[in-house]
Amino acid sequence: MSSLSRASGVASLILAAEAFVIGLVVLAGLYLAVRALGRLVPKVRRWLRLGSVWLGQVEGIITTLTQWLLAPILLLSGLWAGLGEGVRALRRR
Repeated sequence: MSSLSRASGVASLILAAEAFVIGLVVLAGLYLAVRALGRLVPKVRRWLRLGSVWLGQVEGIITTLTQWLLAPILLLSGLWAGLGEGVRALRRR
């Protein structure tokens, strides 16, 4: 067996060990994050609920305002387009 093939085998074993260790570190970090979230969520649940209610109210206000603002614009643009088509139809006769 040549020294080059032996070194290649050792390098592949080292690479596999590095990948395994890096995977373990990532999994340990995820495990700790999930455990911390399990303790954090009950403490933050009230604020999350209040934020959700507040966002719902803001969404309702924005929807109402856009309807109030867009309704006249849509009415006038539709009226203008309809009048234009009517005038064109009358001119064709």
